[in-house]
This record gives sequence, structure tokens and C-alpha cells, in this order.
Amino acid sequence: MFGLFSNKENKDCPIDKETRLWMENAFLWLAGQFGQKNIATKAMLYPTPEHFPIRYDGSKDSLLETAKIIADQMEINFHEVNIDVYEQNIQEFTGDFGYRIWTQVEKDIDNGLSSGLYFEKNENGQYEILIEKKNLSDPEKLVAIIAHEFSHIKILGEKRLDFNDESLTDLTTVIFGLGIFNANSAFKEHRSFDSYGHSSTGYLKQREWGYALALYAFYRNEEKSNWLKFLTPNIKSDFKKGMDFINANKDLIFQEKYKGG
Repeated sequence: MFGLFSNKENKDCPIDKETRLWMENAFLWLAGQFGQKNIATKAMLYPTPEHFPIRYDGSKDSLLETAKIIADQMEINFHEVNIDVYEQNIQEFTGDFGYRIWTQVEKDIDNGLSSGLYFEKNENGQYEILIEKKNLSDPEKLVAIIAHEFSHIKILGEKRLDFNDESLTDLTTVIFGLGIFNANSAFKEHRSFDSYGHSSTGYLKQREWGYALALYAFYRNEEKSNWLKFLTPNIKSDFKKGMDFINANKDLIFQEKYKGG
């Protein structure tokens, strides 16, 4: 009787079973799309000057240099991308006939504003990627946003799916070795002597990012993940919980089917 309430799967996994099964099946789908060996051997990118030897001064040049590095990492032809910036107080809508409608919104309102925007190829054969200007001064967040928008290219632009799935788009950044940036940006604290706040980027929740990175390490058969030192404390904690669950349930991981919608 009491065994019903002591299932180690429910106790140990940092995310609920339905989300876990979705993520594991989505991971396998991505591996099938982009190559199992490629995912297992592709080097990760770290938030270091060695991987991003760029002077982050908020300029468009720093944006373009960053985007080129990420495009190479994600196997995207950078010449097929037109990347630009937009202002925080401009909001974009899509009209009934596919037109882009740009409207002014109050500058002190953040709700509903995007950090980045993706559009299919234009008349010049280039994908349109727009990055909100204020993000150019935050290197780690900038990498996360570009990686997410470039993931749209990999999924939608390359016609692997004909519908948008933002959670799958987030997960795509992990299998291309950019998960550190997107996971850390999921929950960032801001502290000073007289204030506290936080911000978030992306669609996966903090615990889901932790489990996604644990799956990534498990899939790559990493005995020791040296990149853990780059994770924020919250993400690192969720990663370790995810790894504890995976190591205790290896017979389940990537074996169960997701039956959700």
C-alpha cells in the first residue's frame, strides 16, 4: 500500500513524468534529425573569451560576430541569414494575410515583448532574424536568444516540421552544444545592496533545463561534465537531480513512449 507513495521515479525526477517522456522522445527525434554521432561528439560552446573572442560593447558588430560563431556551431550558412536589431518599444504582429504590422507600445511595459523574432526566407533568400537591442549588452543572454532563433531555422526553415513548437526549439539549442547559455538565461537573478529581481528567457522552465542538460550528458556518455562550472547554482542543482534520477533509472531513460498530444 505505502509503495504507491514511494515510487522512486516520482520522488527523484525533478520534472513530472509526462514532461520527462515528452523531453526524452523529443531528444530522440532531434537526434534522428541531426545525427546521433554529431550530437555525441560536437564540442560545446562555453561562455569564455576562447569561444567568444568578442568585445561586447553593445554594437551591431558584436551581434554579427556572435551570430557567425553560433551559425557555424549549428551548421547554418550565415550568408542565408539577415540579422538586425529592433527597439523594445516596437511590437510586431502578423496580419491575416501574412503582413508584418509594427506598432508602438509603452516603453515601460515588457509583457508580451519578444527578445528575438524569426521570419522565413525573404525575397533575397535570407532568413530574417531580429534581436531586441537591449540584449546586445548581455553576452550570455544574447547567445541564448540567437541560438533559439537559429533553432527556428533548423526546425522550421529546414522544413523538419511545419508547425512551431517553442519548447522543442529550446531543446534544439541543447543538442547543438549551446545549452549552457539558454539554461542559464531561463532564470537570472539581479541583486544589489538595496534590491533584488530576476528575469527569464525561453520557454522551458528552470527544472526542465536541468533535466535536458542531464539527458544531454547521459546521451554523450560523459563520465564527468566539466562544463558544470559554467551553470548557475539553480540550474546546476536541477542538473544534478536529473542525473541522480537518470543513474537510478537507466532502464527507463529513452525507452518509454510519450503518449501525450
